[in-house]
Amino acid sequence: MSPEPLEDLREEEQAPEACPSYVLPEMLPYGFCPGCGHIKIAGYLDEALRRLNLPKNRVVLVTDIGCIGIIDKYYDMNAFHGLHGRVITYASGIKLADPDLTVIAIMGDGGAGIGGAHLLSVARRNLGITLIVANNFNYGMTGGQHSCTTPLEAVTATTSKGNLEVPLDLLETLRPSKPSFLARTSVFGEGQVDLLVEAIQTPGFALVDIWDFCIAYVGGRMALNKRAIENMMEELEMPAGVLYRGTRPEYARAWRDLYLTDTPAAPAPPKGLQVVGKSELDHKVGILMAGGAGQKIRSAATLVGAAAIMSGLNATQKDDYPITVRTGHSVSEVIISPHEINYTGIDDPDIVLLLAREGLTQVARKLKKCSPTARIYVDESLAPAVDSPGQIIALPLNATAKEVGKLAIGPVAFGAALARENLFPVEVFEMAARALQKRAVAEGNIAGLRAGLTLGKA
Repeated sequence: MSPEPLEDLREEEQAPEACPSYVLPEMLPYGFCPGCGHIKIAGYLDEALRRLNLPKNRVVLVTDIGCIGIIDKYYDMNAFHGLHGRVITYASGIKLADPDLTVIAIMGDGGAGIGGAHLLSVARRNLGITLIVANNFNYGMTGGQHSCTTPLEAVTATTSKGNLEVPLDLLETLRPSKPSFLARTSVFGEGQVDLLVEAIQTPGFALVDIWDFCIAYVGGRMALNKRAIENMMEELEMPAGVLYRGTRPEYARAWRDLYLTDTPAAPAPPKGLQVVGKSELDHKVGILMAGGAGQKIRSAATLVGAAAIMSGLNATQKDDYPITVRTGHSVSEVIISPHEINYTGIDDPDIVLLLAREGLTQVARKLKKCSPTARIYVDESLAPAVDSPGQIIALPLNATAKEVGKLAIGPVAFGAALARENLFPVEVFEMAARALQKRAVAEGNIAGLRAGLTLGKA
């Protein structure tokens, strides 16, 4: 089937040109190779979002591994970064959980090949996400190996005498499923922003296959330029433009219309954490806990967040640890606030707990940028190594933990901070420990908290 000519957008569909950029200026320039086509794709997406003028807190950008995967950090909106080839699964879950979100997924041709089954499924369902494929015909991040879209006879790192595999036509593969929108363009073509605007506005599944330019590997080996791309489209019978517009209902809405009745089921019994205390906190507080593997940092952070929730606050937790699990750093960020928390990162922590050298090394850059009002509770053995404008409070945290159980180092440190910070009632932390942990573990953490309280008041 020949693509339909690209229609001009109706004037009323375009947002004011004065809409500010969705790209964070402090993050620029992009970290792509100079001359990489991904830079153009980033610009197309920003311009499309500016035209649509969508609320940033209602847009989610979903990415995975691969050169194009780093694009999420440059945008001022929600983002989810996951495993290679699984971007569609994450985007699908997000859209199903909240159909009113605008979900935009970006993957390379490598990810499209790895996640081919997911690609087929999302098209069959016609789930309302927009998928941008930055198609540069190779696995650029791993050395230029051939991918599912590499042209026949093309020379790559893994096809030194020419590729023997027929390239996958992403659009024709999905067209029998009758999704809502299928289109193709290139970084050398025209109308890319118009295509993205229509794709994002489309209620059902929309895919824009953007033929891209990898200057590191493809540019030289395949001698790609504008004319070569145009010739390739003609030879492969994969022309630019809109291939298909469908009218099937969007899956998330259709599912709700079919399965949710007018008579809701009886409400389920209350689950989760119940409010049992009251916090006097009137502002958001970011707590950074940095230790080493085996110190139960994440468990301690969970207790802090749970206690905050049980005190009537909102709380979020974000963890960072290496794949080695039993060695290296263990870092948790906990935000507690009387208000709704829309951003879960901590750029400038209010309270820092430094419990091991591995954790200190991991957060050293962030400590250098702390404000002078930050309170940094650090084990006295690490204090000389802390480089920060924040207030350094050196305490014998590890020595105190050894007296009650070395695995209670997190509660000891938090207890020392809680003694000086008006966050929530002490007894609520103890109730959270007993509610979430086995008795012996809970009592050990409670003992650690109490020892820390004594230390903090000294």
